[in-house]
Amino acid sequence: MNRKSTLLAVVLMAVSSFTMNATEFGSTNDFFYLKSGDLYLSLDGNKSDSVIVKSFKENMTKAAVDSALWQIVEKKAVVGVTTYSIINKATLSYLAFAPAKKPVPNLVAVKDGVAYKWILDGTDNPQELKSFYSGDKYLSFVITNDKDLSLVDTPAADSNAKFTVVEPSSKFLLKADELGAGFKTFQLKFGDTYEGDIFSGKDLIAKDVDDEDGYVTLQEKGNEAFPDNKAKYFGVDMLKTDISGAKDVFGYNFSLDSTRQTQDPNADWQKFKFTVDLKNDSVSVFLKRAPESGEDTVQVVFASVGPKKVLTVSKVDDNGAVKQGKAPLINLSAGTHANIPTGSGVYFLQSASKGTKGKYYVKKNSFMGGDSVPSVNLPRGQWYIKTENGKYSVVDRESDDAFILNQEIFEVAEMEDTYLLDGDSVKVTPVSVDLKDKYLGSRAYTEKELAEKGFTLHLIPGIPIGPAYLSTFTNDSILKGTGDISNQIMFKLIPKDTQVVAGAKQLGDEISIISYQLRTLFGTDRIAAQSDSLKLSETSEPLSFHFVFNETRQWSTMKVVGDAEDRYVGMDIQTGCLQLTKNPANVMILSADAPEYAPQEVGHKRFSTANNSLVMNPNTFLAELKIEGNPITKSGYTEDNFSLWVEKAEKSPLGKQLYYISCKAIGAKEGDETRYYLAASDTLGGRAVFISDESVKTMENSPALFAFKMVEGGTYYLENQSEFKKDDAKPYVGMVNGFAVMQPVPMAEFTIENAPAPVANEEIEAPTTIQVIGSTGEFQIRNAGGKKITLSNILGQTIGSRFVSSDNESIQTARGVVIVSVEGDKAYKVIVK
Repeated sequence: MNRKSTLLAVVLMAVSSFTMNATEFGSTNDFFYLKSGDLYLSLDGNKSDSVIVKSFKENMTKAAVDSALWQIVEKKAVVGVTTYSIINKATLSYLAFAPAKKPVPNLVAVKDGVAYKWILDGTDNPQELKSFYSGDKYLSFVITNDKDLSLVDTPAADSNAKFTVVEPSSKFLLKADELGAGFKTFQLKFGDTYEGDIFSGKDLIAKDVDDEDGYVTLQEKGNEAFPDNKAKYFGVDMLKTDISGAKDVFGYNFSLDSTRQTQDPNADWQKFKFTVDLKNDSVSVFLKRAPESGEDTVQVVFASVGPKKVLTVSKVDDNGAVKQGKAPLINLSAGTHANIPTGSGVYFLQSASKGTKGKYYVKKNSFMGGDSVPSVNLPRGQWYIKTENGKYSVVDRESDDAFILNQEIFEVAEMEDTYLLDGDSVKVTPVSVDLKDKYLGSRAYTEKELAEKGFTLHLIPGIPIGPAYLSTFTNDSILKGTGDISNQIMFKLIPKDTQVVAGAKQLGDEISIISYQLRTLFGTDRIAAQSDSLKLSETSEPLSFHFVFNETRQWSTMKVVGDAEDRYVGMDIQTGCLQLTKNPANVMILSADAPEYAPQEVGHKRFSTANNSLVMNPNTFLAELKIEGNPITKSGYTEDNFSLWVEKAEKSPLGKQLYYISCKAIGAKEGDETRYYLAASDTLGGRAVFISDESVKTMENSPALFAFKMVEGGTYYLENQSEFKKDDAKPYVGMVNGFAVMQPVPMAEFTIENAPAPVANEEIEAPTTIQVIGSTGEFQIRNAGGKKITLSNILGQTIGSRFVSSDNESIQTARGVVIVSVEGDKAYKVIVK
């Protein structure tokens, strides 16, 4: 258990030029433990410059042990006081702290200005470990509460104030993945040239032997098997070098051989054990058995035979010393480990093992059925392979199942792109999948698409006759499918929730799905359930849906979110009714330009509803709805009063252009340029007002910002942005007894027409523009006299063309969405009821 300081975290001071030839502690450069009770001074495993105390656990790695080993060097005596530098084995950094009124540890590149000289105070072991601080003041290491490390000037009586310098193990057992600095692929080098050395200069692969603690087998990378596929292993051979005075095993040679189980069984001759002396990292190599060794373990040694030196083995005595020969100097280093050249990314994995060869993995121990192949469009069968510091993590993107995590991989000989992953032979195939696509496998629309597009819902019947897909319409609010597109419903998709449903989450990869509700384009009705059928309703609880693609992304299923029966949208072939079923229909979603909010050109406009027009009462500054001739105080409202100036706001939400609507006071004194802005009011009984404060254009959440929400038929709702964002919103301008009031539900449909500028404001009059306005069975087109128009449906199919004879003409056409393209102008989309 780590026991980290809560009072003072002593740090290691890095040095750029540490040398192992510094003055020795006790005539040695060896490393030691500094132990107090059952706790060891050590590095924090999470922060390499922080010092803690910790107890030792069983099966600690060499790296963890090295972090608790210290070299005590640079002995120096001054006025009878002997000081030392203390250096950590794992980082070769000085134990130090920065002098201050309250010492705060830090990490510096040089020794200047920090306390790094330590005193082992006392004649016996254990001893106080303290450092010179300032003047004649010293600070001592103590451990309080059996966990907290700190520096104090006077240790308390109940604190662990003394450390013992303890010699570490000289026979620390190395596991396979510790031979190559964290990798099983390593290189073994001797300090001299020996005859019979078949190890040096090769990449060796170590594998821990099951149920034989500490023993490993060794193979040569790239030469792991004979042509008959029998595995090759390093070991002791029965051939022997003739050495004068040799006894029992002394003189046996090394070889690469297969493992024999019957005649002259040699399995134990191929089991190696590596130990390291933690004081100085000197390595010894042993074998479990050798010919003629009986039950005795043997050690790798060398023998001098005339002018040459021969690598062989020897028995060891009861004290651990070799009986014949000498132990060579041995160095271990990382080898050239396997590498997937295409690096981190998304892959398909196929088994290359007998019995399952060619099948695609969906989990570590599961495969796709039959001849199924994974898709780049769905998470199932996709694997995220991530490499870091030469090791690999392989996690599937559907269920987050890990094949391996932070492990070394190994190439499979003579099999392209095939590697051993935790013992399985696996072929990896990189695929072009964007890890940044966080909605893989499902429909996900951008904010811009949702704002600017309308969507039609189509079911694919899957029968050989009739249309390829059916459009959706309503019959007494019940949703049905039809081959006739003229009555199809256009929806807005409303995102409701985002849920993480897949991804290699262990590697930081997440795949989410968005649930949507479907609302009619120009209304408030949403798709809801009526028993097993589907309907459009304003009052029933709306359903949310997940749209999950098939392998080709050509279609999707439409699953009800949160349904207790896990049902999907389907269709009754006999009645044509859309229904909820466990047998999903294939669904297509088509989109077309269909913004909810209409843009308006800057200029003077007249806003009218129910034969009344929006106007400012010049006496009360209230917004009212009047007709020309209605009296004011001394006169009547004229055309000029109803001409309101519309201008764009500089900043607007995506897909929703905001505007200011203003006017000047008609009849104001010459030179009075005051403008009055239509605004929502929190007072005056919820009436709309005109305000003259120019700061409405700069203030946050201005009450004078409006959007023009489109209504089926070509009219508009006036929607106030500041009110729209409130919980108890009353964002829509309505009419009550001639007054303009703010209402929670839109009721007043406004027409917006170009208006002449008031006489005093002729200079800012906007040019006449073409307008297309939908109605029942027809549409009106204005200001397009003498131009040719072409009509087409939402699918781009032309349904007619003609010349417009006047500037205000009505044209009959079929119901639905009609695209009106005007010669020399743009295309207009209109809804015909």
